[in-house]
Amino acid sequence: MLPRQSRQARQFVNLHARKRCAATLAFPGAYRAGTVFFAILLAAHAACAVQPAADEAAAPQALPRSAQDGSAAPLPTEALRPPARGSADTTCSTAHVDIEELNYLGADLVLPTYADSITGSSNRLRRDLLCHDLTYRFVSNDSIAASPQSSPVTVPSQIYVGQRPTWTTASYFFLTADLRSIHLAGFQLNTIAVVSRTSWYPDTLEASKMMQAVLYKPFLHHRIEIKAGYQNSDDQFVGMQVGGNAASGSEGVFAVPQHEIGLAYAPLSAPSVTVRAQSGSGFYAKGGLQRSASPAGGAEDLHRDAAGFRFDPKGDGLLTLFEGGYKRDARADAPATWVRGGYMTNTTRYLSAKTNAYTSGNRCWFVLADRQLHVPSVAAPSHGLYMGVSAISVPSDLNAYPTYDELRFYQVAPLRSRPYDMASLIVSPTGYSRFTRAQLAAAGKTTAASLSTFMASYSVHVHSGIYISGVAAYNTRPAITPRLPGAFTATLQTMFFF
Repeated sequence: MLPRQSRQARQFVNLHARKRCAATLAFPGAYRAGTVFFAILLAAHAACAVQPAADEAAAPQALPRSAQDGSAAPLPTEALRPPARGSADTTCSTAHVDIEELNYLGADLVLPTYADSITGSSNRLRRDLLCHDLTYRFVSNDSIAASPQSSPVTVPSQIYVGQRPTWTTASYFFLTADLRSIHLAGFQLNTIAVVSRTSWYPDTLEASKMMQAVLYKPFLHHRIEIKAGYQNSDDQFVGMQVGGNAASGSEGVFAVPQHEIGLAYAPLSAPSVTVRAQSGSGFYAKGGLQRSASPAGGAEDLHRDAAGFRFDPKGDGLLTLFEGGYKRDARADAPATWVRGGYMTNTTRYLSAKTNAYTSGNRCWFVLADRQLHVPSVAAPSHGLYMGVSAISVPSDLNAYPTYDELRFYQVAPLRSRPYDMASLIVSPTGYSRFTRAQLAAAGKTTAASLSTFMASYSVHVHSGIYISGVAAYNTRPAITPRLPGAFTATLQTMFFF
């Protein structure tokens, strides 16, 4: 939902501006096979490693928050959600819902607590709204990127983020309501509006629109959850928000293939419904139906649906999604584990770079796994070092970026005195379609053949509601066309939660 700076070039405006940190040549097939094997091994080990005691097994167990709210939350989420420093208790004439029950529920994305905000959880406006089971949130996400080695270029000549100083800004306004007062017990209505601007349009979609209007409802003590409405489905599937909450600039996964096949992403929205089933042992499955995003990219989506309310634009088909996996949050006696895999297919007709004809059946396969390598503190079990791998594939004749692989390491609380900071190292190869490259070569353009991205980042929790992240990246080839030398880029990102 909240776009990280490294994920803001997914709109595929043109072939040389489709990825924030440049695409790369895929790892050999052995790596992809190893990723699948690693995921299966983790799932089997995690499911069998820790058995509950007999008395524990006999008694009903309370679900962790990630299971209660339906989210496959980032593994070290609680480490990056500082404890509440105030409550939103009021002198309301009737009982009201707890303010954290109005947080962003039912998604992989996790937002900080309301107490971890600049305005706090108990300011006058929040107290008054809470009497009516309502609350608000305002988020500002700003960044600037530059390449110290790049020669000056004009805006029309800019090829990649940071080639000239590139700034982006996005503001989000949330209004969330519990609907029990109108006899819809357990229903949450979440609405989000967005305004985004940039100095280089291919980096960020400029928009002023409704981004989400969605109903969330849990059933059977949160074993079953349903979300339906206008939303961006990349919050719900693939599990890209690993390594922190939305405030952490250290997050992965930085993949784009799933968006090529029509998965809606911020600031775009599409009508969709998602159903998630969660077992008590950590296994889950979820499926969804979403009106496809435009094959022509995010700019076309905004052109035909600037306000975000259009239900069925001409030419868009149905995106069907499935994901299954195993997720266990960190405990004092067991490290965190999250393994997931899935499949998506789209009925929308895409232009084939192989046959130059429109065809349906675009699809995506994905396998990802994250594992906590050690638990350094019983008092804070989610702290420590994590490792993750990813493998994502889409057809090379219908998509310019057919494969994405990632190896990531991230450390929660790298310093004892900084329990809510995070550091990460990421290597992310992405394949370029040989059919797309052949088309470019036929047009007389140069293309990159082998590309890799190496990234290091550090996220600092400065104060309640204030996060600052620094990212340093090296791209061996920063664009698919034209062929350019390797480039270093540095990004400074700030996030303010009100």
